[in-house]
Amino acid sequence: MRLTVLGSGAACAGGGGNSSGYLVEDVGVRILLDCGHGVASSLIAMMPADEIDHIFVSHMHADHFIDLLPLRFAVTKEMDGRSPPRGWLHLPPGGREALSRILSAVSFPADFFDNVWQIQEYRSGETYELSTGLQARLAGGVHYIPGWAIRIDGTRSLTYTGDTAPSPAICDLARGSDLLLAEATLDEPEVGPVQGHLTATQAAELAKAAAVRELMLTHFWHDADRDLAARSARSVLGCDVAIAYDGAVLDL
Repeated sequence: MRLTVLGSGAACAGGGGNSSGYLVEDVGVRILLDCGHGVASSLIAMMPADEIDHIFVSHMHADHFIDLLPLRFAVTKEMDGRSPPRGWLHLPPGGREALSRILSAVSFPADFFDNVWQIQEYRSGETYELSTGLQARLAGGVHYIPGWAIRIDGTRSLTYTGDTAPSPAICDLARGSDLLLAEATLDEPEVGPVQGHLTATQAAELAKAAAVRELMLTHFWHDADRDLAARSARSVLGCDVAIAYDGAVLDL
């Protein structure tokens, strides 16, 4: 299993950086986890856009899905009129309606995405067979809008938190994963009833509780101190912690 970081930034990434996007390749299948701004261009620099088999959107905040629009144009060009669509677009519950509103706002036709992808709204707790020996499972997190973590099990196992505050459900989903790809957006923990993100320390606590083999921190603001985030996480885990950078490649 190979992970390529296409975008490691939050809603406002650093100069020249992209928002959330991660390419997972295993058993001949290519999976895109989220598609935030800038991700489409980085992806098509690596491979033809129509070679992506599955796209999972963790939640309907723009920094996690907005580059589906330019990516769709790239797929259309690669398809060159061929049909039916080969890839799958997996959306959270209500995702179809959210995309419909976006398409209307930018004057694109209602079937804009249906022409290139088979579209499915996933459900928490369901297992999705992506290929022989490759599965995806999802669990709801704690965010300002409904959001989901995604676990991919194949030759290795990877769990991506999406955007979330501390979440027992995501801890259960991630348990025993070879890699936990965890957001570390905050410098300080959120207080009060409304929470939606993790600090690096909280991400490490999640990794420790889930007994994962390796932790990679991601989803950083433009001014984040990533070295400090790594040190904070290591103080909890007592082992090396990977930091996501755009273009980073990790073989599991």
